[in-house]
Amino acid sequence: MLENVRYCPILHARVAEVKALLQLSSETKDRLFPTIVWRPWPNARALGRTADKVSIAFPQRSFALDLDQTKRGASATPAGREFDRLFDPEDGYANYYDFLEAVAGAVPVLRPPPIQLARQLERIERLDRGVVVRIEFGAASEMIDAARALSENSPDVAVFVDAGWSRDLLGRELWASSIIQSITEVRPEIEIVVSGSSFPDTFSGVRGRGRIPVVERTLHTNLVRRHNAATLIYGDWGSTRPPVATAGPMRNIPRIDLPFQAEWVCWRQEADEGYPELAQRLVNDADWPAELAIWGTYLISCTAERLPGGIRSPGTAAAARINIHLHRQAYVGEAQIPGDPEEIYVDV
Repeated sequence: MLENVRYCPILHARVAEVKALLQLSSETKDRLFPTIVWRPWPNARALGRTADKVSIAFPQRSFALDLDQTKRGASATPAGREFDRLFDPEDGYANYYDFLEAVAGAVPVLRPPPIQLARQLERIERLDRGVVVRIEFGAASEMIDAARALSENSPDVAVFVDAGWSRDLLGRELWASSIIQSITEVRPEIEIVVSGSSFPDTFSGVRGRGRIPVVERTLHTNLVRRHNAATLIYGDWGSTRPPVATAGPMRNIPRIDLPFQAEWVCWRQEADEGYPELAQRLVNDADWPAELAIWGTYLISCTAERLPGGIRSPGTAAAARINIHLHRQAYVGEAQIPGDPEEIYVDV
């Protein structure tokens, strides 16, 4: 399933993440197999609006379709009620598989807990798109058992070992290693994606400019060393944190992040700086990749030059960061990271 795939990000169907995915070049998208964690699109009347947005952002390509638990029961709108029905385990999660069947390119993610497993497998085989088993940190042992069973009996299965979000992601290395060992004992050649997120939940310690390591890369490298015969593919959460069920009030301090393959460099507001002043500091910095012509860097340049369409909000700043992060991670190990050949950007 993941042949020729270089990078498997887990992205929530939020505006910033979908916009960042949309603005990648076709060549970069061809290197990705994302898991898109579904939720109703903001203010949409029907759940199909999310499918419309994803099909524009990632056209004619395969991706795994998971469900965002934090949005379950969060809305009484028609789209919210339609979304809630996807969690109904009746008849082997029939609502989920019926919905997914109508979404072009969508690969099913085995629904947890793996109840009515035989019925789920019937639907998976009928769809004939393969299956992803996402084992999240803290998952019940039944999910690991289901992954082992599928690994042994299904030729087109990929296992995502997702360490989740943590300030101490490396502290979950042994957990991930034990699952990899358990599954490769059954099928040594199976494709396993190692994923997680260490993107900070606070930047209060950053004074003007700071560097933050991409610990997800270290986790993947450590596990490759431990399991050098396994097929381990790199994944992360696209430089994002997990969503929260209810977001409380917060003070947004302007910040622009510049991703590299092994670190994020952050520029944070000093005094009364706005986004244009932050962007100007960034493009004048020795770390600025002037040769990297992609949408995220273009957006930062526009902001520094005070041109229309620049960064004016945390959401747009996040979209720029995610776009640059996805692009760079897709080309890890390459002698040179290309820019966008088209340089034609459209809105989501």
